[in-house]
Amino acid sequence: MTNLKFVWEFFGPDSKKLAQHHLEHLNEFLKKENINSSESGVSFESDNFSYSYTILDESLLEVIKTSLKPHKAFRL
Repeated sequence: MTNLKFVWEFFGPDSKKLAQHHLEHLNEFLKKENINSSESGVSFESDNFSYSYTILDESLLEVIKTSLKPHKAFRL
């Protein structure tokens, strides 16, 4: 089983709040679609750059790509 880390990036002075807010909606979507994430969260890289993420099985790539349009995805 290969996992992918899906990332949504936010820039600017409000990036921290935007990433946290996006995570709330991301978790709502995962719950609604009955998708189990091994990990979801936010990362605050600087005052002007933050991102939200979730780690899911590679089999969910098309569903996530089509429905949520992540900015990046990394194979773990």
